[in-house]
This record gives sequence, C-alpha cells and structure tokens, in this order.
Amino acid sequence: MKFLTASVLALCSWAYAAGPAVTEPPTLEPFAVLDTDLVKEGSTLTASRQWKDVYWTLNDSGSKPNLYAVSPDGKLIKPAWVRKYSGVNVAGARNIDWEALTADDKGNLIIGDFGNNMNFRRDLALYVVPEPWPQDAVETHYLARYVFRYPDMKKFPPEKQNFDGEAMFFARGSLYILTKHRSDTFTKLYRFGELKQGETNVPQLVGRFDAGDMVTDAEADKDGERLAVLTYSGAWLFERPLKSDNYFEGKKAFLPFRAGQCEGIAFDGGSLIVSNEEREFFRVPLSSFKLR
Repeated sequence: MKFLTASVLALCSWAYAAGPAVTEPPTLEPFAVLDTDLVKEGSTLTASRQWKDVYWTLNDSGSKPNLYAVSPDGKLIKPAWVRKYSGVNVAGARNIDWEALTADDKGNLIIGDFGNNMNFRRDLALYVVPEPWPQDAVETHYLARYVFRYPDMKKFPPEKQNFDGEAMFFARGSLYILTKHRSDTFTKLYRFGELKQGETNVPQLVGRFDAGDMVTDAEADKDGERLAVLTYSGAWLFERPLKSDNYFEGKKAFLPFRAGQCEGIAFDGGSLIVSNEEREFFRVPLSSFKLR
C-alpha cells in the first residue's frame, strides 16, 4: 500500500503550487474502503502501538460499546473461528457518545466518551482498555473509567458552544484533548495530569488555535514530535516546540483537501491515513506539508 494515487500526486502539486491558477483544493481518491458495515460511522482512527499494521476505530453515539481493528488496506481484522462477529465488546462500558480513540505507551487503548453536541453533558469520560490482540478477541474489560470536566466550562450549556470534542492523542507520557467549536473556528488543547478514579478530573488548558474549521480527530506520532489534526476541510501538521507542550507554538502547515466527512487520522510511516464516515481510506504524504 505504499503507492501514490493520482489524487495524492495532485495533492503534492497543489501544496507547492504558486500563483492564482489553483483555487479549489483537490478531491482525494480513496486507496481502500473498509470491507465491513459493522462500522456505520467511524468517528476516529488510531494506530496500534503494539501490533504492526493494525488500526482501531469505533462507532459514535448510541452504538454498541465495541472496538474494531482494521488493516491499512481496509480489511476487518477478526478471529478466524468466529462465525458471527460484531467487534470487540468492551464489557460494562456504555457508548453515550464515543468520538475519539488513542493508544498510550503502556499497551492500552483510551476511549474518549466526550462527544458533546449540545454542550450540556456533565458525564464526560475516558475508558482505559488493555489493547486486545484482534485476531483472538471478541470481548475485553476496561481497566478504569475517569470522569472529567473542562476547567473553563462554567455553565451547562455555556453561552458559546465550544466544548464539544472529537479529538484526543497521547504523546510523551500525557493525554491531550482538542475541542470542537460550534461558535467559532478555534480549538483548545488540554493536557491531563495523573488521572484519578472516584473524582472529577480537570485537565490543564495548554493552548488555543484558529484551525479554520471544526476539529474532528488528532494523532501524534510515536515519539510525540509531530501532531496531525484533522478538520472537515483538510489537515494540520504541527511540530512540537523544544521547550513547550503547546504544539500550536511550533512549526505548522495546513493542507486543504476534500474527502467527504473526514473523521479519522493516523500516522503510517511517511504518510497520514485519513478516514471518512463513508468508510473510505485516503493517503496523504507527510512531504505534502510545508512546515513554517
């Protein structure tokens, strides 16, 4: 799957094109389509930190509390011995509005149950789940469920609906969340410290950035030096500054494109894989971004 499609070549050309001739961002062509209808509206995509060529996704609000493993070419990964497969069930969990997923450095997946369309939720939560081996698992149990609130959210709902969330990533020992705003085009970056059960956790507000559109997913590379942030109109790539955890202060570049309603982004070597709600996968070379 390390090939360049015509749309990717066009994307690279668009990124470096000079002059006013090109006015519309390119429309990407999928290199793969997820081969299962178990994923109705995949709302995130994250690369496994344990298993090569394994990516995880999930369905959003009101769906079963299940995780789904897929290969880079869109194949569902499941146990060969299961006749009627429905994903890896997270026993005891409830999918109020699962919107984000990431992998930590201890062999766990972290599920973000913090979709908050109307900005009135008081039960935002994180589930920590030991990452299962997808070829042998139909059920797992979560290790912990952590409730949290935003430090600057004082009303439910607030006057400005800027406390929805669909993006989360793990980098350099810390968990981060980016908000999805509905009253402006900004996003805010929050970092969690030590998570504790039995109390409401409050992350630290790290930074604020005008992303130009709603943020729908994010992923950091394994060493935490680069951060990819997905929006409905393209993707940002940030380089972590030397003396700060605020990625927004580092070098950055935006790459506009059209690829349907994009909801998932993950690193794959020298590329990013982007997924949309139509279960299509797109490849975006990191070389397409011109960091400044």
